[in-house]
Amino acid sequence: MEKDLEMRSGMPTYAVKTAISTLLEEAALTRALLDDNFTAHFGNAIVCLFTRLIGSGLTFEQLKDMFPGIILTVFAFSYSFDIANQAFAVEEDSTNKPNRPIPSGKLTRDGAYRRWLLSWIISLALVGLEVGFRAALVLFAWEVWVALFYVWPKFQNWVARNLFTAVGATIQLRLLDGVLEKTLPSFRANSSLTWLLFTWLVWTIHVQEFHDMEGDERVGRQTLPLVVGHRGQFPLRVVTAMIIGGTGISSIVLAQLWLTSNPVLLCLGLGHILFMLTVAVRLVVLPFKEADKITYKYYYTLATYSLLLFHQHTERLGSVGGNATELW
Repeated sequence: MEKDLEMRSGMPTYAVKTAISTLLEEAALTRALLDDNFTAHFGNAIVCLFTRLIGSGLTFEQLKDMFPGIILTVFAFSYSFDIANQAFAVEEDSTNKPNRPIPSGKLTRDGAYRRWLLSWIISLALVGLEVGFRAALVLFAWEVWVALFYVWPKFQNWVARNLFTAVGATIQLRLLDGVLEKTLPSFRANSSLTWLLFTWLVWTIHVQEFHDMEGDERVGRQTLPLVVGHRGQFPLRVVTAMIIGGTGISSIVLAQLWLTSNPVLLCLGLGHILFMLTVAVRLVVLPFKEADKITYKYYYTLATYSLLLFHQHTERLGSVGGNATELW
């Protein structure tokens, strides 16, 4: 009798420990799934949100109210992509990214498929409840967009690859706008940031393809570096470097940065041109897999963020030489 009571009293404790252990394992797995694209997804969200908030008159209380919606939409956007990407691109990851959960054996394909279906359904429901029906529709559009490129029919040509990222970034921006619109009914999204982000990515995002060529060739993916062939890869690097470096230089020239007395704008402009030229030089001088990976993950990302911030600040100031307090 006493042993029976002891066993029963120990069951809740065992169940709690098992539940906690399961949750911790899932959290670690989720972190591993999101790790590769964390900088791109979360960094893009932070920078885009920051540019939207400048001059909005948002109070600290309103920012606190927005926080759950921001975290939820950014996480849902990131997880929706990464789980589908990794569940349906195991062969490519086995070559390019063997440390990812599926190639490394931390997650089975069946487990990835289950998480893919459940996460897409649950994310829509949570975003709809927390942010609103329109935001849920935007997230649904993202899921459809991801499905077309990674589930079926898996568009493979390089134009589609560039277009996928460009449209995806603008969808993420629209999700964040949904959170802002809920908190600030008077908020009206400026379309210039959307078009700037879209245009930049369409013309330059193939920078990410240089370090993945081996795996892409293995699975038959037609990225731009593979389309131009080995002979055309160096000219492609040069042309891409000219586009990126030229974008930085033209931004400074059009803004007439040398005339400004605004220290904030000056720092942003100098950072912008520095990151742009760094990416341009690295593409031509360091045409190696590991160097290309660093170029994309760090320098290209910083170049993109500095581009958005610099252009948004110059647009908000309206003219060069404005008061620095206008930025904040």
